[in-house]
Amino acid sequence: MTFLAVERGKEAGKRYELQVFPATIGRDPKNVVVIADGEASRYHFRIKQRGRLYILEDLESRNGTYVNGDRVINTTLKGGDKILLGSTELIFFAPDSEITIPTDFLSFDMQIDEKAGIKGPIGISEIASSTPFIANRLDPAVLANNVMSNESTIKQVFNYHSNLMVIRDLNEMCSTLLKSIGKMIPNSSRAALFIWSEKSRQLLPFAKKDFQLSIPFQLSQRAFEDCLSRKQVVLLEPDTRTTQSGRNRAIMPITHNDSIIALIHVEIDNPRHKFRSAELEAAQALLFRASPIMESLLLRREIDSWLVGIMDTIIATVEAKDTYTRGHSERVANYCMAIADELKLNKEIKRLLMISALCHDIGKIGIPDSILKKASLLSAEEYAEMKLHPTIGASIISHLPNAQRIISGVKYHHEKWDGTGYPDGLAGEDIPFFGRIVALGDVYDAMISGRSYSGFVNEDDAIERIHEERELFDPEILRALIRAHEKGTLTQKTSTQNNALAEESRVVTEITKIK
Repeated sequence: MTFLAVERGKEAGKRYELQVFPATIGRDPKNVVVIADGEASRYHFRIKQRGRLYILEDLESRNGTYVNGDRVINTTLKGGDKILLGSTELIFFAPDSEITIPTDFLSFDMQIDEKAGIKGPIGISEIASSTPFIANRLDPAVLANNVMSNESTIKQVFNYHSNLMVIRDLNEMCSTLLKSIGKMIPNSSRAALFIWSEKSRQLLPFAKKDFQLSIPFQLSQRAFEDCLSRKQVVLLEPDTRTTQSGRNRAIMPITHNDSIIALIHVEIDNPRHKFRSAELEAAQALLFRASPIMESLLLRREIDSWLVGIMDTIIATVEAKDTYTRGHSERVANYCMAIADELKLNKEIKRLLMISALCHDIGKIGIPDSILKKASLLSAEEYAEMKLHPTIGASIISHLPNAQRIISGVKYHHEKWDGTGYPDGLAGEDIPFFGRIVALGDVYDAMISGRSYSGFVNEDDAIERIHEERELFDPEILRALIRAHEKGTLTQKTSTQNNALAEESRVVTEITKIK
């Protein structure tokens, strides 16, 4: 669930779920989130979604938009980011920044000892702060080294580590890691992983696994602080002198180059079952070997966010030259994702295809406005110049890291299956795969979004017209497009007929106030 929580202002305590993107925020009643703040602009900023990324764009507000204290025009958002508009402060929450937990779980921004300065959207059960416990601390380096004397445990750690090494997705890696920890500690009931950001001083819930009953976690503020400050495993045992029940809990740090990058919290419901030294040694040995993988995936995630932010800025610059086609790149990317789902492409290929589709028209930045904005059909000379945009775009993209993996959708999205396209007149399977997919998404959007010289065509008519010209497209990809249409997954999320600031299909749900 993605939502904005009002931290400060007249509506402090309210939460607004975001179900439609782009989502605009401001004073005007037509916004997705309406803020009753006289210092905010009518349309202050909007939040766009790019796959699993969220991008904030200031809408030329009079007082500016601030994220974590810095004035921004265009920036990527992460869970826990604080957004200031006028005198209202919002906190952004996204699926990557919260653990999905039962509704009886009390969720709020945790403030730990001021000396630690830890902040973050973290769930804490009401009983956690009052349940007495005895804390034991263990050196993770000692634990990791001890395991090397047991041959069967070495094999177990090696097998789990091998499984992690082939994963290229952070979410999948964290989920697999928690499953492995659950097998290494067989009495464990549940586990959660928290990403630690030293820069922002935030501890963000990222993943969880229930191995037995799905019940609320019992998290300890003191234990998190202790683990982060000492970089040691912390064991929490119920104090039998004051309570007859309770859970055994362990917090294990994941460190890389002597810096904590994440914490894992594990619980055992049955108070008679305690954490065994051998189990903790094996788990810590795995975490020690998993830390470089996690650090690499976290860095990749940050680079992806930075890269998409740059590309989104360039795309916005291109589309600003021709307001009639604003949102075209985003829609084409959505259609390509629908096709990719029908073709059963894996996550990594879909990620690259998404980037390629978003950038497919980036070369139009080098085409004169007089051609881009012309309402009538282009002359032969103008058309020849327009046909240069795939090559220009490919030249721009070629300077990006790993450009060869995404460039084909940019350079070849105007090639045709029968060889009559441009820029190289390729035919059939000589056309790179991404180029064939983006070509269909581009043509489909051109029809249903309405070029000024052709008018609007509804989805059914567009599919029929494309089918009539099927010799121009890869047959397999065309069948995937038709299947997606029949399932309804090609439904437009944005439309050039309705500007993002005045979309009528807004859905906003005000949910209960934060306790």
